[in-house]
Amino acid sequence: MNNVSYDNEELLSEVRQDMAEFGKDLQVIAIYSIFPEDQDKYYITDYIWGEPVHDSDMDIYEEEMKLHEKELESIKFTKHEEMNIEELYTKFLEQAKTI
Repeated sequence: MNNVSYDNEELLSEVRQDMAEFGKDLQVIAIYSIFPEDQDKYYITDYIWGEPVHDSDMDIYEEEMKLHEKELESIKFTKHEEMNIEELYTKFLEQAKTI
């Protein structure tokens, strides 16, 4: 077993910023990838927001929903998992450590 870790400071910074701006309960979908160095382990390499929250502006909601459905279509054949952004942040920190 190789000691591989996946550390992406740019993505981690983005997660921190979204968490600060939108709160720890923001629903997201983590997207996993496999790297050639360690084909037995999946790493979170990106995320998209979960289903948009309906607010008073129906036009914006419908537009966000269409965008969300397109994003879901684009990750259909990937390993992905729904969670809140705080869970994503924790998992991201864990995978940045070398095992």
